[in-house]
Amino acid sequence: MHELFDPQRHEALSAQAWSPEQAREAIARICGAAQAEFDDSSGSWLLHPQDDPPQPGARSFNLYWGATGAVWALRHLAAEGAVRLSRDYAPWIAQYPDRLREEAAHEQHGSASYLFGESAALLLAWQATRRDDLANRLHAVVQGNQHNTAQEPLWGNAGTVLAAIRMAEEPGADGRWAQLVASSIDALHDAMIVDPDIGTWIWEQDLYGRRTRYLGGGHGLAGNAFAALRAAAFADPQRVQTIEQRALETMSRTALRATQLTHDGAVALINWPALVDKDLFEPARTKVRKVLVQDCHGAPGIVCRFAKAPRTAPWDELLRGAGELSWLAGPLAKGPSLCHGTAGSALACLKLWRRFAEPLWLERARLLAMHAAAQVEEARARHGQGRHSLWTGDLGVACVLWSCILGDDRFPTLDHF
Repeated sequence: MHELFDPQRHEALSAQAWSPEQAREAIARICGAAQAEFDDSSGSWLLHPQDDPPQPGARSFNLYWGATGAVWALRHLAAEGAVRLSRDYAPWIAQYPDRLREEAAHEQHGSASYLFGESAALLLAWQATRRDDLANRLHAVVQGNQHNTAQEPLWGNAGTVLAAIRMAEEPGADGRWAQLVASSIDALHDAMIVDPDIGTWIWEQDLYGRRTRYLGGGHGLAGNAFAALRAAAFADPQRVQTIEQRALETMSRTALRATQLTHDGAVALINWPALVDKDLFEPARTKVRKVLVQDCHGAPGIVCRFAKAPRTAPWDELLRGAGELSWLAGPLAKGPSLCHGTAGSALACLKLWRRFAEPLWLERARLLAMHAAAQVEEARARHGQGRHSLWTGDLGVACVLWSCILGDDRFPTLDHF
């Protein structure tokens, strides 16, 4: 069973029971600390030591671990009635696109990136101002990134198209946005290749100076296919179906499986390696690879990206097995975050609750979310500061806690923005 996950990367689930009151208090603490530690002069927060800042005092403005993501989360939670904002962030929001273009100017994969570049900041700025020049700039950025050779969601087309989808969903949207979404999905479809090692469809990434074939939500097949599923209302239905079917074939081919015996019977467990490697799928499986259980790589991210795939037996089997593995592995010792922490596993359970309508998955999500909230407090005490980011830190946990209160399975900035 341990070929499916590394127990040393996980910790025991706390005994703390679900409490909506305590969840609300945790949200208030997280958002209160973020607002108190916001720097008005720069419109941002200090990068947390665990986010590998280039130097002490470094700041970022991106969606992933920077100000765009943190401000988005605060505004989202305020709009939902979860918190009150102590300031209007609009004056800083309008500056974020230019800050991001400068911040990402020397990135080898360009500055368009949804998580690390301009596109999400432009979307947030447009929402705050409704300025036509920002919409026009966002359209050009997404269009210019359609054939990014990274071929993955963090830097590539599968990420930036999410901003176009949100614009196309706006009531009364200009038809150019639906056209942009459709052409972006066409580009994704046309970039798929048959993998020479496993014989099924894949995207090959030209990433950070090396060619890779990732499978997960962060950099790989699942993240790319999610963009097509998310775009279904605007893209060619045949293209979307083709991508979904190819993804199913590859995810089935690459799944690592085991069985756990419980008092209720045998439970199927499923996870995936981060990378395609033909040796992993030989019967003997003589080669050992690191197998993660995170949103970026592994079962929780697979669940979150494919939770709205068609209700067929093959998809149901894969997603249920991935959820069981995520629950068995337990909270991430690395911390509470969405991307590579406990909140990502909680969100996967919320997705399965929505898909299968089984109360057990909501219960599991809430227990994991409470554990993540405790991890936030432990990390603050250890580091003497909050981790004020959406994807890597405390604000992602606040969003998941709120989702657990409401019974909302949407993934922040993927399913809604």
